[in-house]
Amino acid sequence: MRFNKIKATKEGKIKMEYEVKNEKGGWDEFSFSCAEEPKPSFTAALADLTRDALEMCELPDVYLDRLQASGVSFSYGGENETMGAVIIASMLLNKSNTNLNLNTPHKTEDFYGETGDEMQLLNPECVSRLHRLIEEAEDYVKGIRAQGNLFNQKIKA
Repeated sequence: MRFNKIKATKEGKIKMEYEVKNEKGGWDEFSFSCAEEPKPSFTAALADLTRDALEMCELPDVYLDRLQASGVSFSYGGENETMGAVIIASMLLNKSNTNLNLNTPHKTEDFYGETGDEMQLLNPECVSRLHRLIEEAEDYVKGIRAQGNLFNQKIKA
């Protein structure tokens, strides 16, 4: 399974787009939007990307308290299907009744080929946080959410 988008909507839903490798070697695509509350660790993993969004957008540290990461769009490129990401965030504005929506520059976890520009790479700590979010998203897809695992609950008769 690989994710193309993981997002917490302002309506309180979790929206995901992901792919699963099929028997022919291609990718089958799936998407859903769900109001089931995620585990607190999912919410924390998404929130942990706020600092990365601040740094990638080259915003001053004083904006950190006004910024909130709400999702990630993923891509895969090169012969090794190298992961790339854009962090989606919003920032509370002082003189407006709506937030400023921000998308970070697209950066990759490694070069697509043998060489590239170091400025195009995600820092290793951000890559680790993205992988943590992906693990949390996999649990969400499997039904492991705030109330526990949906698929392993015993039903009382």
